[in-house]
Amino acid sequence: MKITAFYIAEGIRLKVLKEAYAGSLLQETPFELFYRVDKESYFYAVDYGAVVFANMDDTDMSKNLALLQAMCLRPLPEKLRDDFEIVLRPDEPLHFGFGSLSCPRITEDVAKIVMLNVAHSVSMDFYTRRVEELLAEIHVFTNQMEQEGTIHISRSNMIKFIGRMLNSKNRIIENLFIFDSPDLTWDDEYLDKIHLGLARTFEIQSRFKEVEYTFKVIEDNLSVFRELYLHRESSKLEWIIIALICIEVFDLILGKFF
Repeated sequence: MKITAFYIAEGIRLKVLKEAYAGSLLQETPFELFYRVDKESYFYAVDYGAVVFANMDDTDMSKNLALLQAMCLRPLPEKLRDDFEIVLRPDEPLHFGFGSLSCPRITEDVAKIVMLNVAHSVSMDFYTRRVEELLAEIHVFTNQMEQEGTIHISRSNMIKFIGRMLNSKNRIIENLFIFDSPDLTWDDEYLDKIHLGLARTFEIQSRFKEVEYTFKVIEDNLSVFRELYLHRESSKLEWIIIALICIEVFDLILGKFF
């Protein structure tokens, strides 16, 4: 079973998707929809922007992605993609490979657990790229500080940058539930082993911690920039006050003599 995941937007309107999609709805929560498209094909969508296809060819996936565009919140200019494969090996134990899972039986629930974990992985790819972009912007300012002893950023641009950083961080915090074990695994040891094995294979927790640490570095740098900016603004005010005092003194002198 071939699994293909895409991160297409920063959010998906699941209510609109549910009304428009023609597949057989198997499972539904406020955060996800899981459909059977035909006998061995599945479609999975989560509200944080990831969609996953199982056993669909490129033509069908393209049609589905085109349909989803109208339901996206802040769609990405370039979609992120992750591929995985489930291999049926009835007489062998579970085996987690770099891009595949070998298991003794494939069921609807197994497909759902795998698709969920691949969705987690591709979403972490997005957030990793986002923090790398923010960190690259930070490096521009730190290089200016090192080479010129100042930073060239206006008040509005600094606020926009802080807004981008906070929005990205808040979206990750809003989606922290994706790291919880799904309900399917609570009473099924087989599914639980698959879920935990895939989480380790995709390194979800370590990647999240890396993103979290990078956000902390960015926040520390922003604190320094904010202090420098406030100092620069206060210095301007001091010079304006000095200039006004000088003008007032000069006016008094002129008034005394003329």
